[in-house]
Amino acid sequence: MARTSLKQKVKQFLIFFLGTLIVMGVTVAGYAFTTLLLSRNSTPVSSSNVFSCGSATGGEMDHAIATFYSHNGQGEVTPTWTNNIKWDCVYNIKDFTGSNLVEQFNAARDAASKNGGGVVYFPSGTYNFNDSIKLKSGVVMRGETPQVRSAKSKDYNPPAKLVFPQYKPQLSGNGTPNETSFKSIQTTTPDQDSNIGIINLEINRASINFVGNLDNSKNNNIIIFGIRSNNVAKPDPQVPNLEFQHPWQRYSHRFASNIEVTAYQNVLIANNRINDNITDNYEQPGYRLHSKDKKNIITYQEGDKVPFHYGNHYGIVVNRGGKKDGFQLAATPTTEPGLFRKGIIIRDNWVYHTMRVAIHASGDGLMIQDNEIQDQPNKKWWTDPTGTREATGAVTLENRGIDWSGWNVLITGNHYQVYRHHIGETNYLSVDGEGILIQECCGGTTVNNVIIKNNKGNAYIGLYKVQNINNAIIENNQINHSDIFVMADTNNQTYSMNQVKIINNQVSGNIIAKASLGGQGNEISGNQGNQRGKIDYSCSIEINNNSGFNLQPCTSLR
Repeated sequence: MARTSLKQKVKQFLIFFLGTLIVMGVTVAGYAFTTLLLSRNSTPVSSSNVFSCGSATGGEMDHAIATFYSHNGQGEVTPTWTNNIKWDCVYNIKDFTGSNLVEQFNAARDAASKNGGGVVYFPSGTYNFNDSIKLKSGVVMRGETPQVRSAKSKDYNPPAKLVFPQYKPQLSGNGTPNETSFKSIQTTTPDQDSNIGIINLEINRASINFVGNLDNSKNNNIIIFGIRSNNVAKPDPQVPNLEFQHPWQRYSHRFASNIEVTAYQNVLIANNRINDNITDNYEQPGYRLHSKDKKNIITYQEGDKVPFHYGNHYGIVVNRGGKKDGFQLAATPTTEPGLFRKGIIIRDNWVYHTMRVAIHASGDGLMIQDNEIQDQPNKKWWTDPTGTREATGAVTLENRGIDWSGWNVLITGNHYQVYRHHIGETNYLSVDGEGILIQECCGGTTVNNVIIKNNKGNAYIGLYKVQNINNAIIENNQINHSDIFVMADTNNQTYSMNQVKIINNQVSGNIIAKASLGGQGNEISGNQGNQRGKIDYSCSIEINNNSGFNLQPCTSLR
């Protein structure tokens, strides 16, 4: 083989050297370009999706929840699972087309879904939808961030507004068809769809309804944040009863809700403003219904006696939706696993309600914190909850602030108003009006480790007829015009309670704690009354340093 000349060796070296420089230059330039893209976003963007997600116009790319709580000096509040949302992959709704806004939204949603998830972004403006819409797994709807960020402020007003069809009643013939209105935002596969949410949007005339099978769903990581929700309702399916009611009659279904979610784990419902601007209520003169004794048919000629009301239902519901066959009494994780899902947080919301429950939730580790609940005083109502019968003096319309269940629960820092309805022109009030309540029925559970503290309200705190009450602390609450009530005995059987402590509360009513089978570690101490209430208790409970109460003789064990 011939030797390589010196000239050829030099030539080969120069080619190798220049090639190496070119490769290094391309690498450095690529790194610099990637770094520049990442610097646009306060939340890091993975290198795998820099070139593969989002639409041309895009939108805000920060982690909306972390930004909000960091802005409030509460950075530690943000659940870590919210990092699973692809906040940096933003699909601007205006970059997509369709024959109507539903199709336009579906195009943006599907683009995000095909690329592994992301945010469908709504810049400031009004978006008129003609029908319900559905999210897909991994997709979040997000509006432009409001200038006033706290939903508790009366000035809270998200600039991106979704408007759905209004129900326009016709009080004759068959009335206006229900399908013309009463829309919702749902998810395509509610038992599975995860890493989804709705953020910083005003939503008028559509409920948020992510509801699947409470016991078998596997969905997780759901966010409802920064929503202003008004004019939500659905018609009761039993009205009209054509045997005696006009075909045009409608009644607001008591089991509707502004926001309802069922999930296997991890739900954050925070910083929402509900029912602050209801505009669509309407009167129904000539409404027919049964008399109290069900023997006669009567007609209310006055239209205000049975209005179709957009506030007569639940506000926020998480893992407490009705089951077809009902819940077992005093549920445990064995008997009703769906009531013990983990990672449920409901906080910093403003809710106006006039009937049913403002916040209705269950979970293991459930947190209900720093919510503000408003109600209408001097309410009057003329029908029973079905809308088919005149109200009796013993009617319950379930006016409640917080109805909770589960284990390892924290309820703290909430301010609430709850008022009972006046029944027609009688002197009766509706049989309800609880402030913070758990009971053994209707999705209630046994009590195992609950802290109820630093709440302020005008209606009672009750652990009402719940068998097996263990480890309950009711502390530093301010209860005006009402009571603290802990009762382990049920209608059917007597029970004990253990480690129940009612301490350092201000109560302008009574403190009543009863467990006929006794128990250990129970105390009522350091509470302050206003000289009008009493302390009524079982003899197994220790009483210390309370003032302003009439202390009753203890009740002996059975």
